Amino acid sequence: MKIIMLARVAVETVSPLAVCSGDRDLLSSDSLARDWNDLPYLPATSLTGVWRSVIEGMQTLNASDPDNCSLKVQLDEWFGYADQQGKSMASRIILSDGLLLDSNSRLPGQSRDGLLLPLDHAVGDDPVYRLVSSAAENDYVRPHCRLNARRVCHDGALYHSKVLPTGLRFAFDVRFELETLEEQETCLRFLEFFRSGYFSLGSKTANGQGRLKVIGQKVEIFDLEAWKDRPGEMARKMREFLLERQVAVDPPADVAFAPSRSWNIRLSSQGTMRVGTGSSSRKNFRGASQEREFGFMKGEASDENNVQHCYSETRLRWNGSKYQDQIAQIVIPGSTIKGILAHRTMYHFLRNAKMFAGKKDENSRDPASMLRALQNNETPPAELEPYYRLFGVNDPGDQKLSRSGSLMVSDAVVECRSMITRMHNRIDRFTGGVMPSGLFGQVRLVDPAFTVHIRLRPQRFLDQDDPIMKSFEDTIYDLKNGFLNICAGSGRDTAVFTGTDCQEDSHD
Repeated sequence: MKIIMLARVAVETVSPLAVCSGDRDLLSSDSLARDWNDLPYLPATSLTGVWRSVIEGMQTLNASDPDNCSLKVQLDEWFGYADQQGKSMASRIILSDGLLLDSNSRLPGQSRDGLLLPLDHAVGDDPVYRLVSSAAENDYVRPHCRLNARRVCHDGALYHSKVLPTGLRFAFDVRFELETLEEQETCLRFLEFFRSGYFSLGSKTANGQGRLKVIGQKVEIFDLEAWKDRPGEMARKMREFLLERQVAVDPPADVAFAPSRSWNIRLSSQGTMRVGTGSSSRKNFRGASQEREFGFMKGEASDENNVQHCYSETRLRWNGSKYQDQIAQIVIPGSTIKGILAHRTMYHFLRNAKMFAGKKDENSRDPASMLRALQNNETPPAELEPYYRLFGVNDPGDQKLSRSGSLMVSDAVVECRSMITRMHNRIDRFTGGVMPSGLFGQVRLVDPAFTVHIRLRPQRFLDQDDPIMKSFEDTIYDLKNGFLNICAGSGRDTAVFTGTDCQEDSHD
């Protein structure tokens, strides 16, 4: 080791983040990972593993392209390894845990000796730390449910998971141990992968969760040969770098890594739309000014228990380095959009294959039996294997058979002009009359608009001639032309969407 490069990277969550500790919780499926100050943090092992996986995937893609400027290095020499023959090598890259920044974009306070202070002094009354303390952990919960072949909730498949809200900021340090000055470019290239758009952390990253963006990066290089006569001064400068609490917010430009394929489809409607929650709870509005953000009118029935509100989640807003406030925003989860895409893709696959209801193929299979195989996680027919490669598969019986797909769908934030409450009566299915005490209301969005972000993992592309991929292309056509509805109550008086803009990026 002749040169030390130190880098501090600050990131902000673009979507809800769930880095779980592995412990179970009474009110959800998992509990969030917390540091010694009882604050959420990004484990260094998770950061390193995802970082190396992204770099390795990009290198594999471009290995056969001699003109590509992508990295062509042996990752074991940088990240270390230990094989079954007993050979091992220490890592030349050392990462710290990602610590949560406070309302002034500062790391937790330190004492005179450079040690982190106890919880009561480090956290105090900081508004950001209060929002995500263990006492307020149940304020941020995302529901999940598996859908059956009829696009309704599968029996016994509803559960909740705790998440961290969008807009939280973290910072972590990276230390590189270099042998030559020429390796600086390699290390700087490594840091660019945090801005590649494929760096996501935690659970359900394919469904839009855990996306991070870099909001600041600081790098310093220490040549040991140049400081050999002043070791004390070099140690002091390195210590100042590591103990600096204030994080400068200066977002660098994103980096594009080819090949990639993505769609950004803007949808809008002249009408009303509903994004269901399944309950009338408004706990997601806690701490946010719903009157200012959503325009609820006084006297409206929006605060009554029998009114079903649209699904919303909290987002933190910043003004530069200063925390501003938190707002509630209407969100269509990425898992919801992905489920709708999967359902329509299967429809187009069966239509293109001319497998209509009641018709069997040469193996005596009909569409119903194929859908049951998908629903029950059975071994799929050979022609449906690309379907699993595209959308992934979850096998509760054997987790070793579960794998993520190549499709990544982000959450869609819905904008609207105003909101109204529409009242309904429950109808008795036998008599057709109004049920006693069956009056309820639903909040609907007026003139909604949102953007659907879809990406394919570049290292898992499917053949364009594959029937599943062609069916997915048909689904994208339906979506951008308003033939595929993404809202609750799609079979009733709901919005009819019109595609106002569609940006497709394809780099092969």
